[in-house]
Amino acid sequence: MSQELCEMSLQQTQELLRITDRTLQNICCKKFTDEELYVDAIQKVLGGKGRRGPGSIFVVFREKDGNIRRGRVFHLKQGELIEKSEEISIDPLSRYAIDLTQADVVASNWADSHENVEEYQAYFQPTVRECAGGIIRNFVAYRISGETPGAILAFNYPGKATEYDADVLRSLAIVIGSLVTLSNELQETEKAFIYTIEALARACEAAEEQTGRHILRVNRYAGALAANMGLPGDFVDVISYSAQMHDVGKIKIPNSILLKEGALNKEEMELMMMHPVYGEEILGDSPRLLVAREVALAHHENWDGSGYPHRLKGDNIPLAGRIVKVADVYDALRSERSYKLPINHGDVLRIFREGDDRINPKAHFDPMLVATFFQIELIFEKIYDSLE
Repeated sequence: MSQELCEMSLQQTQELLRITDRTLQNICCKKFTDEELYVDAIQKVLGGKGRRGPGSIFVVFREKDGNIRRGRVFHLKQGELIEKSEEISIDPLSRYAIDLTQADVVASNWADSHENVEEYQAYFQPTVRECAGGIIRNFVAYRISGETPGAILAFNYPGKATEYDADVLRSLAIVIGSLVTLSNELQETEKAFIYTIEALARACEAAEEQTGRHILRVNRYAGALAANMGLPGDFVDVISYSAQMHDVGKIKIPNSILLKEGALNKEEMELMMMHPVYGEEILGDSPRLLVAREVALAHHENWDGSGYPHRLKGDNIPLAGRIVKVADVYDALRSERSYKLPINHGDVLRIFREGDDRINPKAHFDPMLVATFFQIELIFEKIYDSLE
């Protein structure tokens, strides 16, 4: 390999490592698909910004039964944007699939093994060939190792496929295999984390029979509000499971107060108003629980500063707390409690517009959230009815 190609190979490998490092820094803070993890790396190898690269790349993975059946072809558009094919299924008994399961690094050029380029096409799966651009003149293949094994094939390098091209593709395969394996493990960790959150929220159910469905509905309401306000998808996801933490502090409130029929006296009310503080204490200082902590502490603050526990006002109230306040109040009005009868959806809409003896919507709620609520109030009604 020439010195120039060695330097190019090193540069591409270093770029792949930088992409991997950047991905790892963000990977546990967002939800993602496997393709989102490695699409940037594929774009670099495909040849943007003057680098030598193939015309297209086919990435394929095995199903759980051990057979290769699914993959996509990627290529550049205008040197920048990656386009991808629809998912391509491979016959697991075909020669093509069997070869892919066993592929170490392979660099192939049609002139090295066939009389003409047309004969060379017979080896490739027709859909893959079509998505790769029709006529394939050369390719490099390498297996993808890890928890979800597969293979990567790069088609139609300028001139001939070389040892340099094989080195770059090997690096790409290692990056993809590592990221996909890590993502699978992190997704399992995320599932365990959310299960723990749900278990903590369900701890309140022992005291209040209706709390289980209440926390599920509040999650859904909060997610709907956040999504329809145009907030980032990551925040929508997090608040959709963090909202259920709003009353976790009630674990420290005696059942005699939680289940009391009728109004609470002054001392009981003062203790009840401590549950946001207790909730913050229970959730601790983990960065992963920041939104849940904001929800627990701020969901009884009022827009005009008249709420509790810290009498925060306006935008000083964390957004997550403002969202869950609307969700919680709606569900509380709709639900039967030991001290009140349920209210139908239409009456709740009237209260959110005009107020009543306990609720002043202009003073208590973020006006932008109230406007969003009225845009999607039918979603709230459907959520309540489906989880009543």
